[in-house]
Amino acid sequence: MATWGYVRPEKQTVGDRRLRGKRGTSRIRLQGVSHTRCVSPSPQPASPEQRLIIISGEEGAGKSTIVRALLPSTPYGARIDAEDIGQTNPCPMDDAFFDLLRRNVAGLVENFWAAGYVNVIAGSFLRRYSDYVSFRQLLRPSAVFLIDLLVDKEVRDHRRITRAKRTTQEWRDMVDQVPEDRTIRRATDADYRYIGIDTTDLDVGGTVQRIKGAIPEVYAG
Repeated sequence: MATWGYVRPEKQTVGDRRLRGKRGTSRIRLQGVSHTRCVSPSPQPASPEQRLIIISGEEGAGKSTIVRALLPSTPYGARIDAEDIGQTNPCPMDDAFFDLLRRNVAGLVENFWAAGYVNVIAGSFLRRYSDYVSFRQLLRPSAVFLIDLLVDKEVRDHRRITRAKRTTQEWRDMVDQVPEDRTIRRATDADYRYIGIDTTDLDVGGTVQRIKGAIPEVYAG
């Protein structure tokens, strides 16, 4: 049984020559999506092949773990964990820092798409819905699926102290003083498909299966 906090590194697929000059021909049909208005249209033409899977959730919800675990099942996929590309010293964690982080993530998403990795998984860079609106303006039109990892506080606290990415009690206390954001799941004008998954009683493998079942456009077959 897979546990939270560690996933065996996946095999590298960068050398797969199929990614260059060959792409799928299936078109995305976002059936059943209640939120379809684009936040800020891009001047670039939309491609039905380009998809972004955003993994969101509170600190300790398992975002980094799921980003890693999901990649081996993702065809023509790439992953971005913002916690890995957003390390600075000092780390102010203010609006200017998160603006920089969003621009870095958006640049990587576009680069992966341009290289043929049409299904990009990204996590750990959104605090609230307004962050998503700012981030979306940096990308071309594409299908976006937002996975919100939900978990009971008692289970989340256990994961926070047993996971590979250890944090201090001082850090956890500071994070706990920030009210839980609900704007991402309550946004009525978002252009993403919101998928909330309660992982309280799920292991990593079970969570991955739930995500795959919720996005047949990517994981069908």
